[in-house]
Amino acid sequence: GHPGGIATVHSDSALSALTRLEQLVAEVSQQPMPQVIGEAVDLIVSIERTPKGRIIRDVLNVQGCRDGHYQVSSATPNEG
Repeated sequence: GHPGGIATVHSDSALSALTRLEQLVAEVSQQPMPQVIGEAVDLIVSIERTPKGRIIRDVLNVQGCRDGHYQVSSATPNEG
């Protein structure tokens, strides 16, 4: 593949975006792909629409997938 990339996925939260990616991959592949997703995705930014405009709700660093569970850490900026 090529280094770098960006995509949008509609989901309810940053963490559920990983599950949504699994669902989309399952539409074209019989094999589950959490390991591949965990390696391909580095950062997830969840954006929420509010009356004042769009805001960053969650930011997750994705470190990979181990035993079927995504390894993530929060990188959500402080509100201020």
